[in-house]
Amino acid sequence: MAKSRRYLLFIALMFGILFNLGNPAIPKYTNSLGIDGIFVGFYLASGGLGLMLFATLWGALGDILHRNKVLAITFIGFAVGQTIVGLFSNEYLIFVGMFTSGIFMAGVLVNIYSYINDNFSIEYSRNKVLSYAVSLYMAGGAFAYLLGGIITRILNPHFNYVFFIQATLLLMFGLYVYFKKTDLIDTDHHLTRGHFWSNVKQVTKIPWVPVYTITITFFISFSHNNVRRFLDYYIVDNNYSALDLGLLVFVVGLVSLISNLVIAPYFLKRYHNFRFLQFQFLFAPILLFLGFRTNNILIGMYTFYIGYSVMLAVYEPTAISFMSENKAISQGVLVGLRQSIVGLGMTVGFLVGGFLYEINELYVFYLSVIFYIMVFIGFTVLIFIKKTEVSNYRLNYLKGGKK
Repeated sequence: MAKSRRYLLFIALMFGILFNLGNPAIPKYTNSLGIDGIFVGFYLASGGLGLMLFATLWGALGDILHRNKVLAITFIGFAVGQTIVGLFSNEYLIFVGMFTSGIFMAGVLVNIYSYINDNFSIEYSRNKVLSYAVSLYMAGGAFAYLLGGIITRILNPHFNYVFFIQATLLLMFGLYVYFKKTDLIDTDHHLTRGHFWSNVKQVTKIPWVPVYTITITFFISFSHNNVRRFLDYYIVDNNYSALDLGLLVFVVGLVSLISNLVIAPYFLKRYHNFRFLQFQFLFAPILLFLGFRTNNILIGMYTFYIGYSVMLAVYEPTAISFMSENKAISQGVLVGLRQSIVGLGMTVGFLVGGFLYEINELYVFYLSVIFYIMVFIGFTVLIFIKKTEVSNYRLNYLKGGKK
């Protein structure tokens, strides 16, 4: 188990690095091709569309096949998508490349999260491993933005070469994963797994509380992905370099890493998931609004925006851990459905965001603030409905930790 855990955390780290390496080059690349903001929204949405359509299918596939082989295929497939992005300057073929990348991106976190939820039944252990996985993914992403910013600056104006470098590294790592001898067999569901499509049909049996929280996930994904990706354009369009962007995301990633390792475990020992989520989305919209209302962009980013990032950093392990409480449905399908809704939020968010950004670049971020306030209200209502469960949480949690 310990060996599989270390290997899976290594996969999470490399996912963060390799899947984000080309991101700092995208604003420069699309600007160099003369692509306007509305079409950029379509580009970004194409990745979310692939995630939306295929995340549940990747989860179901991981439930019935060897998860390691599924993970390998996702890295190799993402390499194909990024090759298409760098190979063609035609705006429609770039769309095809980004959509292809989105299809394969959908399978990585679904299978990582599903494996952790299946194999760590004690909640405090599961929370810790999920926090580590998300932390390493974010740390890898932060490093990738810094490295990608440096590479983009060196290769200026040949920005498409960044995607070729990324694709080569993805292909090499995908082959390593495919031939790696490791055992990623789940313990909770592998004896009862049936046909692929019978697994997918389990989505009709999901209880109302996961459905409610998954619905809230749409608004979180809409907002968070818009903020994260249009921030790239916001920084570059205000005459900062790709290296400035990479450095900012690198610092944000380090702070988020610390918050996942320290802040999340501290609060999860003391508060129910719903209470912790309510706390996060009370402060997230306030900090986000203040970050973009500061006159000096970089000061706003390195103060309030970092605070906002801390709030959002600890959201992912909290939400995924909650999914593991439902054992009537295989984790691949349940987590896959959630990731599909994440993809739906990305798709709709980027389409709307591209339109808003073309009108006024700040409107994207203000709409996210409004949606986060709605999320806070949503979790407040859920806490009121489940108040007894929330009140008894800490006692049960500590009892579980003593087993």
